[in-house]
Amino acid sequence: MSKRVFAKTIRTITIPPLLVSTLLVALYFLRPEIYHSASELFAAIVFLAVIPTAAYPLQKLIPKLRDTGREGQRKLAFVMSITGYTAGFIVAMLTDVTNELKFIYGTYLVSVILLIIFNKVLHFRASGHACGVFGPLIHAVYFMGWWWLPPCAIALAAVVWSSLYLTRHTKSELFLGGMSALAAFLFCMII
Repeated sequence: MSKRVFAKTIRTITIPPLLVSTLLVALYFLRPEIYHSASELFAAIVFLAVIPTAAYPLQKLIPKLRDTGREGQRKLAFVMSITGYTAGFIVAMLTDVTNELKFIYGTYLVSVILLIIFNKVLHFRASGHACGVFGPLIHAVYFMGWWWLPPCAIALAAVVWSSLYLTRHTKSELFLGGMSALAAFLFCMII
């Protein structure tokens, strides 16, 4: 396998919806007290993974975005992410989910708000991929223990390497994306 194929494979298997789904399922089995029922797991996957992923097939169906390529996907992904994360957060606040699950919804909502501020308001490109990778890794260590740190660090290093190798992002874009996830996590811990 060539380096380029290997780098593309890393970026493909670390797409944020897949990682958040993996986190949510791992928590369901390793920290079952976080959920009252399997329906809460299903709802979390829909709000945090399925709705944001819908940007990719939807782009092909929206005439205005059909021919915009990767940039059109990126814009629609932000819209779908804020839609899914906001809806999930609202549902979590209005229902009897655990504080841990509310915390997860909150960090995802704050992280996408920070990404929008960086990318659209301040015009600093922050990597949504880095944010979407670092967020679940932080949550895995927080909820399931420090022994998750080494594999998470390896996964993060692989994503950074692949993004730089494929010139998808610069170091500063990856840093801003990762710091968006960390800042959202810390903000939600404080409140």
